[in-house]
Amino acid sequence: MCEDKPAVAKCKICGREVCEDHIADGICSVCRDLMVMYKGKLKPAVGRCPFCGRLICRECSVEIEPGVRVCKDCFQKLDEYFRKYPVLRGCYSRYLRVLKA
Repeated sequence: MCEDKPAVAKCKICGREVCEDHIADGICSVCRDLMVMYKGKLKPAVGRCPFCGRLICRECSVEIEPGVRVCKDCFQKLDEYFRKYPVLRGCYSRYLRVLKA
């Protein structure tokens, strides 16, 4: 990973050999960038919230359509987003049916 310094450790997630500048707590900087801190623990990211763009994990998000997850903060604001951007109603029709039931 680092071309300036020799590798001194191995990432416990991906096995990548990394220098001391690119590892913390046994996790390389690449894996760390793909993780989400939730309730004080690192969790693997499953995607990005389509509304705010934040990385999300299964625990910090809600699935509103098959394969579509939003962060819990945006989930609480979905009605506001739909009023502000009416075109989104067509994109998330299943969610709206669940909401009205």
